[in-house]
Amino acid sequence: MTVTSGDGEDREVPFSVTVARPDGAEVVIAVAGEIDLTTSEDLKESFEDALEPAPGRLVVDLEGVEFCDSTGLATLVRINDRCSTQGVDLSFLPSPTIRRLASKTGLSTLLPLAGS
Repeated sequence: MTVTSGDGEDREVPFSVTVARPDGAEVVIAVAGEIDLTTSEDLKESFEDALEPAPGRLVVDLEGVEFCDSTGLATLVRINDRCSTQGVDLSFLPSPTIRRLASKTGLSTLLPLAGS
């Protein structure tokens, strides 16, 4: 993804998101790169698409995430809240970066992180 910085320069932001439905009951969203102000909306849109129709289980694979800012963390909390409201079983597979951020911010008690 290419974004324009404050000085008018374009820069490439490493980010990818893929959605897979290995069976009708489970959806896997795999995210890699950076989750920040410039990429959070793309993640949110992919998540919204994955919930139509609502699966029984959603796995958000964050093992490829190298950076996440507060906007990205807020997006993960929104995903958690939406799944809770819709009765979707949610599991995050965190990268070391996400696990460290969740621990430091107290979100490790809120977000269903695999291996916790």
